[in-house]
Amino acid sequence: MGNHWQRTVRLLTLENVLMLCLVIVVMQHYAKIHWSWVVVGWLVLVIVGLSMLELGFVWFQQHERQKTIDRMEAKLRQMSSRQFPPHILLPQSDPLYSLSQAVNQLESFQRSQTQRAQLQEKELMMIMRYLPVGVMVIDHHRQVQLSNPALAELLQQAINTVAHVYTKDIQLYALTKLIEDTIATQQNQRATITLKPAPNTQVVEATTVYIQSSRARFQIVLMLYDITEVYMIEQMQDDFVSNASHELKTPITAIAGFTETLLSGAKDDPETLTQFLHIIADESQRLIDLIQDVLSLSRIRAQVPSKGTQQPVKLATVVGQELTLLQQSIDQHQLTIDNQISSTLTVPGDLQKLTPVIKNLLSNAIKYNRPRGRVTITAVTETDQWLLRVQDTGIGISAEDQQRIFERFYRASASRSQQEVSGTGLGLSIVKELVSAMHGHIQVTSQRGVGTTMTVSLPVQSKKTAKD
Repeated sequence: MGNHWQRTVRLLTLENVLMLCLVIVVMQHYAKIHWSWVVVGWLVLVIVGLSMLELGFVWFQQHERQKTIDRMEAKLRQMSSRQFPPHILLPQSDPLYSLSQAVNQLESFQRSQTQRAQLQEKELMMIMRYLPVGVMVIDHHRQVQLSNPALAELLQQAINTVAHVYTKDIQLYALTKLIEDTIATQQNQRATITLKPAPNTQVVEATTVYIQSSRARFQIVLMLYDITEVYMIEQMQDDFVSNASHELKTPITAIAGFTETLLSGAKDDPETLTQFLHIIADESQRLIDLIQDVLSLSRIRAQVPSKGTQQPVKLATVVGQELTLLQQSIDQHQLTIDNQISSTLTVPGDLQKLTPVIKNLLSNAIKYNRPRGRVTITAVTETDQWLLRVQDTGIGISAEDQQRIFERFYRASASRSQQEVSGTGLGLSIVKELVSAMHGHIQVTSQRGVGTTMTVSLPVQSKKTAKD
């Protein structure tokens, strides 16, 4: 800009010199004419005026051009801070037209890229918000740059959105070790970590991804996937195999042992033969009961839940019949039975499914009761459901065991250690399956050394049926 201005001034000066030289020649030639000085004066004035006009026009052009350049400079500064002012519009004859078009195109491109980046950021944040996997991004300063609600829920604490050291959120040694191993080895890591122990067990699969952005900069993406349900299923499968093997091994071992003893010569003693045959018969019946219970569970699971088989059931009658069948065990434990169910109470239910539920609940309340204890049976009807409660004063169930007593073959540890209880270990599993098949729920409330209350909730088909 400065060189162009200087070149323009030089051109104007040269033009003025030439004009003055012309005036001097004319004055010398016509010096004898008296009006020559007037003409010379007018010529000088005209030349000076034209020069001033030309100089003003050039200055105006340079000023406008400078304003355009300043606008472009301001526009570029605003673009660097992600501000997008209107386009600079110039006529095609303007020398800066091409430059202004380039600046406008650059602004349009940057605006498009910025909008695209903002949209992608919103989409990413939306995905992160509803992603069921906990995610945390940690930079090379070990500071948290990003996290989602799923991670906060898994860690059971709020995570500050301002950058901070990750150890303020993650204090579990296994997780911090996984992150530090990733930093030290610069390799991805994976581990199964227990966030919460029993009874509220929570297990996650933790994965770290190491991302090297430059020689001195890196990021670590921590992902926590809740596998508690899978872990519990695997644990249940292992326990099922172990418990089923135990339940099958006991009667088979007894049958094989007593049979071998009889074949070795004990069969020649009539009294011993009769005793051993009774034991073999009892153990065989135990195997039959076990197989029947397993088949019952399989049949229940294979059935499609339906309310079509509901009918009015005299609940007190069904409970009374099952208590009669269990009278021998009641007398053996010297228990007091308090049946508070009204003889006039009629509830809707599937008698074929309801009977084994009542049988197993009463049987457990008797088996796991203390000598001279009490069993209380109550039932109430509500607007949309009716409840059956069986309460005992037995040994109770620990909080840890309460989470698993409905598993197949599972027995609470207290029952194994404190008393010998016969059965297949499938009773409560059958109860839960039958209650679920009737669209109901079963709840256990228990305290060690105090007793247990089993509550079955079943839906009422209609208000009329519940009142009958």
